[in-house]
Amino acid sequence: MMNMLKRYKWPAAGGMLAALFIIAVAVMSNIRGEPAGSNAVPAEAAASSSGRAAKKETKENDEIVIDLKGAVKKPGVYEMRAGERVHHLLKKAGGTVKNAEEKQVNLAAVLQDGMVIYIPYEGEEGVQTGAGGEAETVNINTASTEELQAIPGVGPSKAEAITAYREENGPFQTVEDITNVSGIGEKTFEKIKSSISVK
Repeated sequence: MMNMLKRYKWPAAGGMLAALFIIAVAVMSNIRGEPAGSNAVPAEAAASSSGRAAKKETKENDEIVIDLKGAVKKPGVYEMRAGERVHHLLKKAGGTVKNAEEKQVNLAAVLQDGMVIYIPYEGEEGVQTGAGGEAETVNINTASTEELQAIPGVGPSKAEAITAYREENGPFQTVEDITNVSGIGEKTFEKIKSSISVK
């Protein structure tokens, strides 16, 4: 009888040990398959976050182009950063000249791509346009003497010369015809051509 019990006891114990071994292996496999930590960031969330940061950085570093004219030490076309203001542009251009009428210009205005900014000399009016660089033009065929003085570089004497020319020769056919007026040469025309029209 004892021999029979011994014969059945060992297989049962062996089966139990085998079952325990299988359970232990399964538990260890599950533990190893878990994420490294509860604070792990999903790959999609990390990619989205880095994409937003890159987009923000690009927007802040965008370059814009401004055309600066008039009573400044270094007039010309300047590349600036989006969000910068007129006073940043003037600093880059070396500042204004002595007889500049700087008080007519909004130094705190935010620069926009394509702007034309004219810093007037004493006795002139400034021109500052929005994006696209198109300022409101003055019709040299219909403007009064006072309205003509709104053109950068045109004071009372030049305005009177323009109206006198109109009365003697009729309306201007093209904006270039204004160079026929006494006192308005090619240099002055280059300053004012974007501010005048004939229609």
